[in-house]
Amino acid sequence: MHHANHFYGHAHIMARYVGLEHPPRIWGYLQHGWNMHDGFAVGTVFTPQYPKFVWSEACARRGWAAGLRNYMVVAAPWLYLLELERQKEWLATTEPRTGTIVYPFHGWEGQQVLGSHTAYIDEVKEAEGDVPITVCLHWNEYDNPKVRREYEEAGVRVVTHGQRGYLWQDTDVAFLYRQLHEMRQHKRVVSNRMSSAILYAASAGVEVGIYGDPMALESDHAVLGGVNKPRRIWPEMHQFSVPMDYAAQVANRELGADEMLSPAEVIDAFGWAPEISAPGTPPPAPPLDEEPSAFDRRRRRRHRSESHRAPGDGDPSDQLVSMDATVDAADDEHDHDHEATGSAKATAKPDPSTGGTEKEPARPAVPVSDAAQDPALDDQG
Repeated sequence: MHHANHFYGHAHIMARYVGLEHPPRIWGYLQHGWNMHDGFAVGTVFTPQYPKFVWSEACARRGWAAGLRNYMVVAAPWLYLLELERQKEWLATTEPRTGTIVYPFHGWEGQQVLGSHTAYIDEVKEAEGDVPITVCLHWNEYDNPKVRREYEEAGVRVVTHGQRGYLWQDTDVAFLYRQLHEMRQHKRVVSNRMSSAILYAASAGVEVGIYGDPMALESDHAVLGGVNKPRRIWPEMHQFSVPMDYAAQVANRELGADEMLSPAEVIDAFGWAPEISAPGTPPPAPPLDEEPSAFDRRRRRRHRSESHRAPGDGDPSDQLVSMDATVDAADDEHDHDHEATGSAKATAKPDPSTGGTEKEPARPAVPVSDAAQDPALDDQG
């Protein structure tokens, strides 16, 4: 199914959870990163009738409000990794940790971060004091010598957890295992924005903080809410040290801790019954120290450079929304009558990658990034 199901080794973690070394095809779309939209990348086109596996009820409610259907909340693969790696037992027996690991806000192939990395790390060093500091760069920044040098020249340790993967190639199945390994070594995890890394750390029992220049993302998508929306909704998360109980509460809700499936339920939800009739013993975790060859690194850089493009003049970033071809004409008409974010009717064109139909992005009539309009907040008072 969709190649994003394999990003960060998510499909492999879920396969290991049920006792498989290699993941079968997931019959649906699996959310691969935290966001304040519908759980998926802006502009994602969904094949009709296939389920959307999201981390939380919040993502499902936003998707329904936007006219999308077939949501199933399954929780974040990170939480299944914590269970596989016995994080609660590890926390009960571990030695005191030290130092801080920093996750700067990152871009990707099509959108780069705008801001001073030197100024940011100087601010972090002053705030954290005389403690060991590790900076973990997303591969997009790590592979940029100029950005990486700004952190290296600041005298901090610089690492990356590996490759995200693209089109079923270069998927680093140990990505999240490395992330957990690093978080287990550090007392604190900090970032300049609310992110998956902050939520992961809080759910794993690590102290977190969010401060510093949040930087900007070129051609940012307004539907995602930018830097202001999470600050309005969770002001307590944006401070040097967030109370651990509160951070864990937010993380568990956003990652779907109460929605985790049993191994048998995963097999049923993902359509894996033909490959495995009953859950088995999880295989060993992947090794953390595999280093790609110089040839592989060159091939990955070339592949990534050809993979994506930034939104152009024909794709206004504040007009892109996720689309769902499963909504038929009757549902579409109903949604237009009852939603404040009505859109122009999309036109269809063949999508050779899926064999289905691709729809042009619909255009919201009002800003959907305003927290006051977020359906996920309806039950939060």
